[in-house]
Amino acid sequence: MDATRTKLQEELAVVDWRALRPQLGRDHVILAAPELDLVEVAWCVARDRAAEVGAWIDSGQLRKPDATELAAWERELAKPFRMLIVAPYVLIQAA
Repeated sequence: MDATRTKLQEELAVVDWRALRPQLGRDHVILAAPELDLVEVAWCVARDRAAEVGAWIDSGQLRKPDATELAAWERELAKPFRMLIVAPYVLIQAA
């Protein structure tokens, strides 16, 4: 495992929606589909692996949260998410 993957694995955190809300204002919150490996996604973003990232975006597996999801999370502030920061993005995935 390379150093970037190791660092990302160590930084993987589980936080609730309440903690993520401030990041939403910066418009950098990106939702990863549950079937994706969040560390792999973060590694591809960090390494500018455009083919992989583009394929996930095209398939809808990597996207900004929609209004329906945001409204649901606002009603459940304790909803847990796995989170990794790959500046400027905050990658999240339902835990």
